[in-house]
Amino acid sequence: MKIIHGLLLLITSLSGNIVFAADYEAIIDFSPRTELSVPVSGVIKTVNVTSGQMVAKEDVLLSLDPVPFKAEKDLAQSRVTALQTILTQSQRDLKHQHELFERTVLSLVELQDAELREKRDRAQLESARAQLTQAAYAFETSRLIAPFDALVLSVHVNQEQFVNNSVQSTRLITLVRTGQYQAKFHAPIELLNKIKIDQKVSIKSKDKEYTGKISSIDYQPVVNADTTDDTTDKKFVVTTTFSSQDSSMPVGNTAKVHID
Repeated sequence: MKIIHGLLLLITSLSGNIVFAADYEAIIDFSPRTELSVPVSGVIKTVNVTSGQMVAKEDVLLSLDPVPFKAEKDLAQSRVTALQTILTQSQRDLKHQHELFERTVLSLVELQDAELREKRDRAQLESARAQLTQAAYAFETSRLIAPFDALVLSVHVNQEQFVNNSVQSTRLITLVRTGQYQAKFHAPIELLNKIKIDQKVSIKSKDKEYTGKISSIDYQPVVNADTTDDTTDKKFVVTTTFSSQDSSMPVGNTAKVHID
């Protein structure tokens, strides 16, 4: 009886593994799209890329007219310089006032007035420095820089177009990472308790095999119109990601995702 019981446990274990290890039909797609914009408003001066172009990290993709941004930065810098001079003078005056006060030549009220002037000038300088930082940021971000090596999927604006980002960010360029892809498939509910994020999988397409991992599991079920509302009939979208340097990666083609 013990031998029979052991065989039954082994068969059950093996059958469970067989059910778990399976291939799932998937569709290959680019890595998630990255929508790029700039945090400032202005007129587009140059557009340096077109759809389908490969770009490297730190490449300038697009730039706004720099004239107003540079002028604002220069103005803020001039104000900082002027206020620094004023503060230096008020600090000298305060030091002199302290010396006079110690010699009982100056009244306490006059000394306090000098201290207030020094504090006022210091606060104004700090405010000007903050404005300079903001102006420098606006000047720097008026150019759109590629955050990584990428393929340009689409360009949504044209040269000389005005971009108003004061209320809502305007989508300018859409990128996808080069060499990064994803394959999505519909999983039955019984699979959800057996898989996890970052679990390794293999993806096969066009006689090539890639090593990837599960990157997301959408627990919002997808129900076909032909099925019932029974939970067992529902499918869940699982996304896997993988890398490939194959320039002819068949995006849109079918693949098989194998889970052990």
